[in-house]
Amino acid sequence: MRALWWIKRDFRLDDNPALQAALASCTYLIPVFFLEPRVYLAPDASAFHLQAQLTALADLQSSLRAIGAELLVIKADLPQGFIGLQQQLAFTHIYSHEETGAGITYQRDIAVARWCKQQNIMWYEFPQSGVIRRLRSRDNRSQIIAKRLLDSEPLPPPTHIPQPDIRHLNTSAIPPLDALAPELLDKRIHWPSVQVVSERRAQRTLDSFLQERSLRYRGGISSPNKAFLCGSRLSPHIAWGTVSLRRIFFRLHQRLNELEDEQESGVDNLLAQRWQKSLESFSSRLFWRDHFVQRLESASYMEFSALNPAYEALEYTQDPARLAAWINGETGFPLVDACMRCLQATGFLNFRMRAMVVNFACFGLHIHWRDLQYPLARLFTDYEPGIHFSQVQMQAAIVGINTIRVYSPLKQLMDQDPDCQFIKRWVPELRPYSPEQIACHETMPLPGYVLAMVNAEHNIRIMKARISHIRSSEPGQESARQVLLKHGSRLKQKGRKTGGASSITAPAINQIDLFGD
Repeated sequence: MRALWWIKRDFRLDDNPALQAALASCTYLIPVFFLEPRVYLAPDASAFHLQAQLTALADLQSSLRAIGAELLVIKADLPQGFIGLQQQLAFTHIYSHEETGAGITYQRDIAVARWCKQQNIMWYEFPQSGVIRRLRSRDNRSQIIAKRLLDSEPLPPPTHIPQPDIRHLNTSAIPPLDALAPELLDKRIHWPSVQVVSERRAQRTLDSFLQERSLRYRGGISSPNKAFLCGSRLSPHIAWGTVSLRRIFFRLHQRLNELEDEQESGVDNLLAQRWQKSLESFSSRLFWRDHFVQRLESASYMEFSALNPAYEALEYTQDPARLAAWINGETGFPLVDACMRCLQATGFLNFRMRAMVVNFACFGLHIHWRDLQYPLARLFTDYEPGIHFSQVQMQAAIVGINTIRVYSPLKQLMDQDPDCQFIKRWVPELRPYSPEQIACHETMPLPGYVLAMVNAEHNIRIMKARISHIRSSEPGQESARQVLLKHGSRLKQKGRKTGGASSITAPAINQIDLFGD
């Protein structure tokens, strides 16, 4: 039996269920990755994303060659790419992971499935997270997550992949970004500051986090300054599949066990306790990740429509100038502008600041959440559609089941960047001024820096009133009940154990948990 391993968002050999299933069933296996112009030039795509895929692909190619296997790299949209390859290789099976992606990849997968059925080709998809396809109810989701991610050990990488001779295809070259998609290049990107995505880098990042950096995770990830080091920095690796969630949980359990042993032995108890609390906080965030991706899996329409239909009537200001000023970091609100410019250069921003810029765009600038979600997606190296679409709607306060939360950029400045270190790094116009002057810019404008483009407090009051009106209405309350029933969390407070490892708490999902220190 001749099969393809269709690489999508799983650029790794370690703990790859689709790859292992293919090896267990097939006589020959050919790894293939398609560079799809329709996907990498889509409205939500960017140079950050394509470069992450190209570096991950190059690393995977090196790992495959180390075990005597070759990787096909084909520039083609699908299913057309499969049609041409099938004529050359006569494969009968395709193996891949289950992908919860944006609408463009969802429609592509539908087209591939239709073609496979027509050609009598078997396509097997395997989960690689706690996201459950065709989930009817969230009531038993916790047990499925535990079975997939906590109660089983990661699969080892293969040492050999049997292949036919495919050298004649001459399709192993990986093109550089500037040759493949020059239209995506942006001079504002500072590539030395952009995180490199690959399986090797993922393992090194996981090692450094668990053994060194995680000590300051709790209390450090809210700061836009500290998060570059105190955060796990695993999100792009999870998003592009260079490390599995199961591998992360497994290593996390091992580290928690080490810390428990240190406490029992009396070696620096306070340090071990502090470390343990940080890692438990990290664990809770791993659980809520799939909670939000599950929303997109269960409601693919949320990329285009509000998850809660009552909020489709919410009024916004259709002003392209505001959207452009926000995305370019030229709103006249120092911390907001610093965050957006940081994203433009590095592809990274800590979670609290991401929430603030979306929240401020919708409440303070009255930008429609649909208008900002693609431009913002293009700025995240770790772009994960399920997380992104869910969080945009949540921070816009249109889901209807969370407390209405409004971020004050000034309060966040005072709490998270009181010395304006982050602001001065990314908004050079403000370097001559003191933190006190910067904090007062909205009411006492500083020469050389753009004026605050709106009266934010006034706009926030208006938007809160609009949202509260929908929220308190009978249709709003009924829609909220339906959203809670279908998409609300069912995670319990009780932890589970894996192979004698420390218990991992799966907290109930709420907005406070996501931003707690």
